[in-house]
Amino acid sequence: MIPTNVDEIGHREIFPADESLAHDSTQTFFPVCSAHDDPDLFDALVYITNLTQRDLREVWYVADKETSISNWDGFADDVGFSIPLPFGHETFRIDNQVSDPLGQHHPLISESMLTDGIWQAGETWEFVLQDYTNTLGASADSFTSIDVGTASLDIAGIIPSSGSIIAVPEPASIILLASLLIPALAWRRR
Repeated sequence: MIPTNVDEIGHREIFPADESLAHDSTQTFFPVCSAHDDPDLFDALVYITNLTQRDLREVWYVADKETSISNWDGFADDVGFSIPLPFGHETFRIDNQVSDPLGQHHPLISESMLTDGIWQAGETWEFVLQDYTNTLGASADSFTSIDVGTASLDIAGIIPSSGSIIAVPEPASIILLASLLIPALAWRRR
C-alpha cells in the first residue's frame, strides 16, 4: 500500500531543488526476483542520489506506461485517474531486508550511508529494475516526467521518461524543514 501523502522526486534540471535527485544506470544481469526473471533480458542497475536535503522513507518506483519490469510488487497510478484493471502501472517499494524483512524480493542492493531503508539527504541508493524494457528507448534512470502512471507527462514530449520515484518524507525531516521556514516567514512578515 502506497501512502497518499508522497513527494515525487525527479531529475534535478526539471524538478525543484527540494524534490530533486541525481541518477545513473547501467545494464547488468542481477535478478532480484528469480521466480519472475527472464534470463534473456537485461536488468537495469539504477543509482539515485537524494538531493532534497530531507530524509525520505518508503521510497517507491512507479513505471511509466512505456516501461516494463518483472520485479513489481503491485500497481500504482495517480489518484485522479480511473482506469481498468490492473489498476495502474508496475510498481515496487525500493526496499531491502532491513526495511522489509518479510518481503518476497528486495530490489535495493546498497545504501551509501546507513543500511536502514531510509534514503537520507545526500545518500546514493543502488537498486534493480529486473528485465527492464522501455518502448521509447528511455534509459532506466530517466526520471524526467511530471506526475506518475497514467498522469505522467514527458517534458514537452521531447525527453522520454521511464518512471517515477515517489517517497514519504521522514517526520524528523518535516520538523526540520518547518523549523527552518518559521524564522523565514517571521522575517518576511516584519
